[in-house]
Amino acid sequence: MNEFTTGILYPRQYEEKVLHELPSSRQPYFHKHVNEDWNAFFLKDESIERTETLQFLLNLSAHSLPLLWFHDAEDSGWGYRLFDGGQEVSAATISYSLDVELAEAAFLQRYPHIDLYEETFEDDELRNFYEELLEKVVRSEQFRREVLKGISRFRPHCFAHMLEPKQLQQLCALFDINLLTDYDEETGSSLLYDSVDLFKEILGIEEMVWVNFAYLASGGREA
Repeated sequence: MNEFTTGILYPRQYEEKVLHELPSSRQPYFHKHVNEDWNAFFLKDESIERTETLQFLLNLSAHSLPLLWFHDAEDSGWGYRLFDGGQEVSAATISYSLDVELAEAAFLQRYPHIDLYEETFEDDELRNFYEELLEKVVRSEQFRREVLKGISRFRPHCFAHMLEPKQLQQLCALFDINLLTDYDEETGSSLLYDSVDLFKEILGIEEMVWVNFAYLASGGREA
């Protein structure tokens, strides 16, 4: 089973205020100490799909209380939404499937009537063509633009009262589009796929792993 983590982090000095306000979310929740600097709470509406959930977070953050919604799905990507001063002030989404999506679209333009998943595994020529497409995609300007869309709302200054200057510098470096889209020719690796671990390390939230509302509701058992 692939990791699925999502929760809302906040600096521990605001614990009393958060615990007082959590019942007004009007939904089941869990609250946890993450480490000496961070706490987290986990709402049943994990993905903030309901308007009421979003409004609760905006209202809570209006008390000069920064809230960081963090999401990590090992098989598809990760992201965050930062609420502060009653607004959503910053957000970012890193998708691990952009290269595949773009390569598939290019493949179907060339071979619109071919089943990509069945026939490419049976035909060496088609398989090689698809693999070449993937290699071209990760070096393309289109791929760079798509990654940039996901981080266009990254606002480092919005983290300023939660992080030290060195952490802010590291965060800015992490979201550098040139680094995120850099592709190692020898290993085929990319910072894009390591970025979530670096983000967690910079913020000091490495403990946010394999935890979400459903997992806690099950008593800590995998669904």
